[in-house]
Amino acid sequence: MKIRVVGAGAMGMLLASRLISAGANVELVTRTIGQAQLIREQGLLFTAGAESVNNSNKDIFKVTPVVLCFEEAAASAEAVKETAELPDMILLMLKQTSITEELAAAMKVQLRKPGSKLVCFQNGIGHIELLQRYIPQEQLLVAVTTEGALKHSPHHVEHTGRGMTWIGDDKSGIQAINDNTLVKKFKKLMFDAGFTVNLSNNITSKVWNKLLINAVINPITAILQVRNGLLPELPASYVLMRTLFDEGVMLADELDIELAPDLWEQLLDVCRRTANNQSSMLQDVLSKRQTENDAITGGLLARARGTEVVMPTHNTMYHLLRSIEQQWETI
Repeated sequence: MKIRVVGAGAMGMLLASRLISAGANVELVTRTIGQAQLIREQGLLFTAGAESVNNSNKDIFKVTPVVLCFEEAAASAEAVKETAELPDMILLMLKQTSITEELAAAMKVQLRKPGSKLVCFQNGIGHIELLQRYIPQEQLLVAVTTEGALKHSPHHVEHTGRGMTWIGDDKSGIQAINDNTLVKKFKKLMFDAGFTVNLSNNITSKVWNKLLINAVINPITAILQVRNGLLPELPASYVLMRTLFDEGVMLADELDIELAPDLWEQLLDVCRRTANNQSSMLQDVLSKRQTENDAITGGLLARARGTEVVMPTHNTMYHLLRSIEQQWETI
C-alpha cells in the first residue's frame, strides 16, 4: 500500500513520520523545493511527546521519507504509464486556502489508480464541493482529527497530544467503508503508527463539531493575539465565545446538522488542553500569512445565506480578520 502525504505542515509531517516509523510506504509532498531538499539531506525529525506515546523524555526520532515538492509530484504522476506506480491513498494535509482548481486538477491526475482514495483533513467547509468537480465522489473521504502537532522547523515536528481521527464520506454508509479493503488496511496502519481511527457514517457531524470549535477559538485568539487558554479566563472574551458558539448552533439546527450534545464543554476542554498553544490562525496572523478565515467563519456565513439565521457576531469577526489581512496584502 503506497501512501502519499500532500502537505508538510505540522499534521502532514506528523502523519508521515509516524506512518514511516510503523513500516508504511510513504511519500511526503512539500510545497517548496527548499523544504524537500532539507528533508532529503537532514531527514524528518519528530518528537514523541509525553502525551502521545507515554514518553516523559520526549525523545527525538529520525526517519528518511521519499520527498517530492509539488511540481515533482505532479510531473511524476503525469509521466506514469502504469497506474500501479501511483499512490493507493493520498492524505491531503494542506490548509483549505491551498485547495484551488489547479490543486484539484493535479489530484485528479494522481488518483488514476483504480480504487485509490483522497482523504481530506481540512478544518473548514466548501472544499469538498470544489474537489468533487474533478474527482468522483467514491474516491473522496473526509477526515477529522484532534491529534496535536507542533512544527518546530521545516523538518521537525512534535506530537503534542493524542487525539482521535474519524474517517467517512456520508454517502456510502458505514458498512461500505468497513468493507473497503484499502480503508481497512489504512486504519490498521494508522493504529500501528499510534493513532486511534474510527470510521463514521455521520462525518458531517464530526466536521461541524470541529468547525464550530475552530470558529470560536481561532478568530478571537487571532484578533486579540492571545494563547488559547486565556480565552475562558477573560470575562469579556468568555461572553464573546458563547455568543459565537450559540450563533453556530442556531445555524446547524437550521441545516438539520447533528452536533455533539456536550460540544460547549468540548470547546472549553480544548482551551484547557491547548492552553499554551497559539491557534493556527494566530500563527498565520503573526507570520502575515493568509488565514483560513474564508473557510471557517466565511464558510459559516456562506451557509447562513438563504436561511433565516443571522450571525452578526461571526460577521463582525470575519471583517475584523479581513481588515488585519488587508494590512499586509496592500504592502
